[in-house]
Amino acid sequence: MTPPLAMDRRDVLTLGGAATLALLAPTGIDMEAAVPVRSAASIIALADARYDYSMRFAESLRRQGAEPLMLASDRARVWFDGVRPKLRTGLRYLIGLTLESDLFVLERLAGSSGARTDYVGLHDWRCRQGSAHTLSGSINLDPIATALLAGKTRWAESLGRALALANEGGRTERRLDLDCAIPAGPRFFVSWRMGWTA
Repeated sequence: MTPPLAMDRRDVLTLGGAATLALLAPTGIDMEAAVPVRSAASIIALADARYDYSMRFAESLRRQGAEPLMLASDRARVWFDGVRPKLRTGLRYLIGLTLESDLFVLERLAGSSGARTDYVGLHDWRCRQGSAHTLSGSINLDPIATALLAGKTRWAESLGRALALANEGGRTERRLDLDCAIPAGPRFFVSWRMGWTA
């Protein structure tokens, strides 16, 4: 039985802000250039409307066929109302660029569903001019590292596209130091992919 979920004024404002941002997102998409790699029902792109990089990341996944989902302050509601029902209809991946605490909570909520986090990327701008990126997982990390290296100021978009296309691989880890600045906001993000096998 799903526990009752309360919604306070902050939740309403967050959802309203997310809806407004969704309306402002670019709509002119070249459909031949944006060929989905998997069905739209198989990937959810989680976005935190507070952070521009998270929104850009999710938008790049949406262009690859993912279904966008806004991260609300009530993480349990996001899981029980937004993600868990999709498991019955073929959800394969939940992908996000969030704060580390969000991934921690979502992994705990997803624990009983058979979810497995097959990729985690740590993106760190603390105490340095550029940024340090530590990638680990059981997927092929080469295209992800290449996307970050080529992305420069559009690293979040490049990273999202690469994760939509990522294939399984052996357990690996990569570390990159890049000269890409972050203008404002948190100076530490986590990109991740959580999956379910059929």
